[in-house]
Amino acid sequence: MSRQRNSAGGHSSESSLGGRSLTMSEKMKIRIKFFGVMLLVLLPFGELASATVGFKPAQSYAVGTAPETVTSADFNNDGKPDIAVVHFGNPDVGDNGGVSILIGNGDGTFQPAMNLIAGKNPTRIAAGDFNSDGNSDLIVVRAGDDTGDDGDATIFLGHGDGTFSPGHVLATGKNPSAVAVSDLNGDHKLDLIFGNSTDFRNDNSVTILLGNGDGTFQSPVVYAVAAGGSPSSISVTDVNQDGRSDLAVFRSGIVDFFFGNGDGTFQKGPSVSPGCCFRFFAAIGDFNGDGKVDLVEGSCSGLSKPIVCTTSLWLGNGDGTFQTANAISDVSAGAAADVNGDGNLDLIGTSSQTQLVVLLGNGDGTFQQPLTFAAGTNPVIGLVADFDGDKAPDLVALNSRTNTISVLLNTGTDFSISAAALSPSSVSPGQTVTSTVSLSLLNAFDNPVSLACAVTPVQAGSPTCSLSSNSVTFDPAGKASTTVSVTAGAVAASLRVPAATRGGFNPSSLGWLPVAGFAFMGMNVSRSCSRKRKGNFLAGAAVLAGLILLVACGGGSSNPPPVNYAITVTAMSGSTQHSTALTLTVQ
Repeated sequence: MSRQRNSAGGHSSESSLGGRSLTMSEKMKIRIKFFGVMLLVLLPFGELASATVGFKPAQSYAVGTAPETVTSADFNNDGKPDIAVVHFGNPDVGDNGGVSILIGNGDGTFQPAMNLIAGKNPTRIAAGDFNSDGNSDLIVVRAGDDTGDDGDATIFLGHGDGTFSPGHVLATGKNPSAVAVSDLNGDHKLDLIFGNSTDFRNDNSVTILLGNGDGTFQSPVVYAVAAGGSPSSISVTDVNQDGRSDLAVFRSGIVDFFFGNGDGTFQKGPSVSPGCCFRFFAAIGDFNGDGKVDLVEGSCSGLSKPIVCTTSLWLGNGDGTFQTANAISDVSAGAAADVNGDGNLDLIGTSSQTQLVVLLGNGDGTFQQPLTFAAGTNPVIGLVADFDGDKAPDLVALNSRTNTISVLLNTGTDFSISAAALSPSSVSPGQTVTSTVSLSLLNAFDNPVSLACAVTPVQAGSPTCSLSSNSVTFDPAGKASTTVSVTAGAVAASLRVPAATRGGFNPSSLGWLPVAGFAFMGMNVSRSCSRKRKGNFLAGAAVLAGLILLVACGGGSSNPPPVNYAITVTAMSGSTQHSTALTLTVQ
């Protein structure tokens, strides 16, 4: 899970983000020699069908004034995801803000918002089952102001029907400005993490409240944070790969890490300073596939036009430290999720006053060119989740200027297909090699996926292929597989006799030599052995030997010319079709 900070209408916001990009292919060459014949096998390694991404036109829903942050959970226990949006309000006109609850219909649409009173001008929100009754609850944070209001955090216990009990205020320290929910000590009870700023800049801290599992919490434990920007969001992840939950505290231009001890306590770790800016986004995830947590920072600087935005990547070393930053885009992106279903984390952020931007990840720490999608007025990415049950991540953008949220449903790809390396890698004629064909689902299908394999060209001695299953269905995780078996055919050899060239010598013109040779060898067979008979025999033998050497030099057998075979596995579902291939070259 990663969290981001974003800015809308002068206020910051935070969201809880889950975590397929076009074809990524490497090819591995294996040379197999059997009975004097060389077989060159080109194996696609991790080759995926092209996984694109697309979204339906944004659907807007009215919420309260100045939406700040958004979270999602099933608030009415109907198995369909709902949305809760905290809105700041407008103090100048006495609008204290609150929480807008939008009940989901399960198809990506939502019912009109219901308002939950949540104190004066709330800014942060998160969901979880804090009293272990199976119903989703809410934690809502108010940051306070410079008039003596120190802010607070209020817990709202859910009834399981979309309504909530009156709020209960928690001791969180002054001016809480960020919140995260996680089980920090492994007792299967949700705990709370708050970011605080006593004077909004110079006296920062992190406050931990371990949960009792009944909606109450233990006494707060406070950890100091260095002076600088106020905490804006918090991510819970394992930064140093010790199997314990660590904290990443995001502030304007600074990320502070706290290493967990596994019991709900923490040690201060390093700080990373991506830079300073008026708009700061950050995301945590493994962007290069090495199993280590990386850091992405998106920022915009400049208080007047033109505004300069950039996104940079810090690759993690697995010990809580990071390599030198690499700039990866000139747009500001900070939310991380696999939106196109290729198994690589992508980035989502803001491109303009009307668009969200998606950077498709290649899985090696690099990204494709930005793709833009209309998302309302001054959109800020707020949430990534699946709202229509197709297993494809959808987007929620916050539009503070129009007091709306925009929901973008992922149309994405349907599935991808890849083939693993053939096994075994060394075979004899007539033996069989196999490859596991894997399919990964993005959007759900009503019908199974059918498969077929084919070998081209079809000719005498070409390989044959078969599948362990000609139809697959996806498991709950969206995965399916089958095995393709390829049986090597017989290897044919050919005799090649070179033709005479213009003005050249043709060995076939010496066809009379065997007759002469045998004649010499057989002369005087009736006579007793003599020097003359021995001479004739030796002369005939010499003629025959010369003929043999002549044929050996001018003709004889050779390996057949190289023949390429393509073994293609095709997956079909309705009008949708993808394929992957193995290539064999016999030489």
